[in-house]
Amino acid sequence: MKFFKLPNLSFIAYRIFGRFADLIIVYFEDLERDIKRAGMKISLYRYVSLMFFLCLISFFTTFIISLLILISRMYLFYSIIGSIGLGVLVSGITFWIMYLLPGIIANERKRKIDDTLGFVTNYMAILSTSGITPEAIFKSLATTNINKVIKEEISDIVRRMEIAGESFYSAVKRKAEETPSKYFSDLLKGILMVSRTGGNLERFLRSQARYFMRIKRAILRKGLDQLGIIAEVYVTAGIVLPIVMLIILSVMAILGWAGNVVIWLYLISFVLVPIISIIIIILIDTMIPKGE
Repeated sequence: MKFFKLPNLSFIAYRIFGRFADLIIVYFEDLERDIKRAGMKISLYRYVSLMFFLCLISFFTTFIISLLILISRMYLFYSIIGSIGLGVLVSGITFWIMYLLPGIIANERKRKIDDTLGFVTNYMAILSTSGITPEAIFKSLATTNINKVIKEEISDIVRRMEIAGESFYSAVKRKAEETPSKYFSDLLKGILMVSRTGGNLERFLRSQARYFMRIKRAILRKGLDQLGIIAEVYVTAGIVLPIVMLIILSVMAILGWAGNVVIWLYLISFVLVPIISIIIIILIDTMIPKGE
């Protein structure tokens, strides 16, 4: 996942907040690992500067818009205080999103790598039967039509060998430390070990492919079990609960309840039910494994 032209914006941010970022960079060192795993082509210093730059933009944008809205509804002093509060809130949310974003992207890349790792390992085992070197296997994978994310990981290894002049072992070792997928990292470390000790690479790759396929089947079975639980939750919270609430409101209206039943019916039908449905959809999207 590319970070849509952030290097240009980060350059401006670093010119403004670069010195400040240098002073507080020690508090954001844990971000560097997530940035590398997310495949974001940006340094930690620039990313931290970008975080504060976007927070500043979001604060002033929210302040100006909210002030223009509130000034016609309340006194100037309260409008300014309210606009400042909203600006701080939005800039805080922006900071938190930017802080979490590399980890979110890294987890998405991990999912996509793990999803196709079994097939890629099988393909590597087939290539190894012809007796070609591990370097040639990686170069061949970098030119084939496989999963985009894992292709980027392998292409990065090839790029380091061909452009940066690194050795095969050094490039693979660095990628094993940077990749977001633990399984892919273990595979790379295993390839290095087998290559150094002169072991049977084909046998190792085939055993790893079977291992990854077993893991994938276990994940799919777990996903089906979770889907059954989510279905029961949806039937209870998304269907039975609104019906029961509608019946209770109808009975209370018949008994002479003084409240506005129509408003409550609208809230249940057009607010509560959609919110429950959205929550269920989000749960399904986050908990159920997806295939490519």
